[in-house]
Amino acid sequence: MRECLDCGVLMVPAFEKRIQAYIDKANVNTRKLNLYPVSLMEESCPSDSSSLPWQCQDAYPDLSVLTNLSQRLQRFDVILLPVSRDSLVWTRMLLQQTPLSLLRPVMALTKEIHPVAMYDLVCLGVADFAFAPDNIDELRVRLLMLLRHEQERQLFDGSTTPVLQDKAREASKVSRSATPVLETDACCRELVSQAHSYKEAKSRLVAQFEKTYITTALFKCGGNIAMAARVSNKHRRAFWALMQKHGIKAEQFKDML
Repeated sequence: MRECLDCGVLMVPAFEKRIQAYIDKANVNTRKLNLYPVSLMEESCPSDSSSLPWQCQDAYPDLSVLTNLSQRLQRFDVILLPVSRDSLVWTRMLLQQTPLSLLRPVMALTKEIHPVAMYDLVCLGVADFAFAPDNIDELRVRLLMLLRHEQERQLFDGSTTPVLQDKAREASKVSRSATPVLETDACCRELVSQAHSYKEAKSRLVAQFEKTYITTALFKCGGNIAMAARVSNKHRRAFWALMQKHGIKAEQFKDML
């Protein structure tokens, strides 16, 4: 398993100070993640003075910025893309205009966007979401899971680059018997390596499973709690108790079908 991951964090305009503060805090709190700020405005500003000057004065950079940065972004293991309600429209257009096959896997950092918007971003190529980006341990586990999926996909497609081949050899040390959805083996190994007790590690894994399962069931049933409980083969009260435990609201999924 990778000892340290290098992540490029896109500096979304109007949020640079908040993002930089997050990067500084994360880099201080762990040696297993290296977060590097990636400026978007410099790349989007044309060097030719005859170019349209107003393009550099907009709140957000040109939609071709990630394509222009694709070579530089290849040095990172994962690209972290902060997303807020204010930047959501621009993010959608950016992803529509960017061939994500040119980039490393993209993970969105967010706390406040609607599940429908999350689904749109997945359709546009976002590989995963971090809903509690301040939890660095959880973030690193999710990044490791994301990298493993990417490595296995590359190997299956036969399109693995020499760099990814090296990373795939490292990933092959992790047991391949884990379930593809939860990556139980990878999570357990990571939690043990961080010296968590058995009880704490088990509690965190169970909590993540419960939250993921309940959210997925509600998504499939359009927020209908009775139907989701039936599909899950659980009593409605027990299903509701799990929703309350993890702060999951059915209203978020009402318009998902």
